[in-house]
Amino acid sequence: MARLPKNLTQHDIKLLRIFQTVVDCGGFTAAETELNIGRSTISIHIANLEQRLKLTLCQRGRQGFSLTREGQAVYNAIVQLEQAHQQFSQLVAGLTDSLSGELVILTADQLDQSRLGLLSKLCAMLQQQAPQLQLALDVLPLQQIELALLKDQAHLALMPGYRQIDGLQYQHVFSTPIFLCCASAHPLFNMADSAINDELLAQYPAIHPGVDINPEGRKQLQKLKASARAYQFDTRLALLLSGGYIGFLPAEIAKPYVDSGQLRYLNANEYQYPFNQSIVTKQTPRDSAKVQLALSMLQRLLKTGH
Repeated sequence: MARLPKNLTQHDIKLLRIFQTVVDCGGFTAAETELNIGRSTISIHIANLEQRLKLTLCQRGRQGFSLTREGQAVYNAIVQLEQAHQQFSQLVAGLTDSLSGELVILTADQLDQSRLGLLSKLCAMLQQQAPQLQLALDVLPLQQIELALLKDQAHLALMPGYRQIDGLQYQHVFSTPIFLCCASAHPLFNMADSAINDELLAQYPAIHPGVDINPEGRKQLQKLKASARAYQFDTRLALLLSGGYIGFLPAEIAKPYVDSGQLRYLNANEYQYPFNQSIVTKQTPRDSAKVQLALSMLQRLLKTGH
């Protein structure tokens, strides 16, 4: 059985194609026109191929051109290789066709720098590697995101890991700390952290996100007197800056306001919890090629620290 070199080079492929053409044409003379090279050059190429394979592929002489048994086996292998190449091209073409139209990515709230950086790099990779895709980004409430994924109206979402439901799959990506805050106009702003405790905090109106959150966050919220509701961080920030409420904000969103003196953390060592982020997709999405492409890119970004 003919054994090709372990690592086929472009030169090997060229020699194999010349040999295939010679066989298809029935000899060196007839192949000259097809290959647009002289008979002597064709002979040198075939001799080089035989040397590479350590086989005699054909007989040429006064009795004409004929294949040896090994030459017939090599020719058959070349035909199979051509067929495999065509099948591969058709497969890639089919994948390319499936990677068209919209790719819908949803988020549940205002993006902090970590999630903004991850999402922007994902969009850059998608635009470069699948330019035929039309990216569609939007912000929706958590329950609407879950429904959109289940109905194949969205392909993936970047959202907090507050619960897991059947039909969706979750991949944890990272966590950021979320702290209890108040504004400079609030009575607690100038109070020392050592004086801030559960009993004191329970006296002041607090902001509830309006959804069930992770167990650590739930324990913290149970200590507060819920008097307003705001899930989105920008609307929660507006309530905080009014001076009438205390509430939790992620560190990356609160930091500019803390640095400028408009907000402060209230006993940050005690009143914080992890804000867990997950990539969520449908377990059996309709447009699986799009979803797998985006997920593979996300995994590459996460491995390299995006």
